[in-house]
Amino acid sequence: MTLSKLSRWLLPLSLALNVFLGTLAIVYRPHPPRHGPPNAANLIERIAESLPQADAVILRSVFARHAADLDQAEKTFHAMPDRVRTLLAAPQLDRDALLVTVVANRQAHDRMDDILGEMVVEVATQLSPEGRAALARWDPRPPPPPGGMPPPGGPPRP
Repeated sequence: MTLSKLSRWLLPLSLALNVFLGTLAIVYRPHPPRHGPPNAANLIERIAESLPQADAVILRSVFARHAADLDQAEKTFHAMPDRVRTLLAAPQLDRDALLVTVVANRQAHDRMDDILGEMVVEVATQLSPEGRAALARWDPRPPPPPGGMPPPGGPPRP
């Protein structure tokens, strides 16, 4: 191949390589670590901070009565991805074990919903009108960062 033929292919080849590498850089760029939802204790504490003192005590005491059951359901629910990965990585897929895992996860999620629902009713019936109003205004989303940009995944706050 002569130099002129080589130079005719060099630019398109270089461009194609740059596009390919640029695409890889975009697709495989490091993502910031993703954090799941806060655990129940942290969430309860954030809510309690927004309530009048006496109502915060009520919320914390109701949570303390349900904490062990909620913690167990959360552990089961959050362990599911690892259990599924283990089952999928096995040389022979155990369909029944996978089904049991999926059902256990759904039951754990339902149990968490049930416990949280019981807690909401129990707390709401004991709170002062001011505490219920504060709870109604409570927003689970983090406050917007300085500069007014809303956090990803949610509409701007009113």
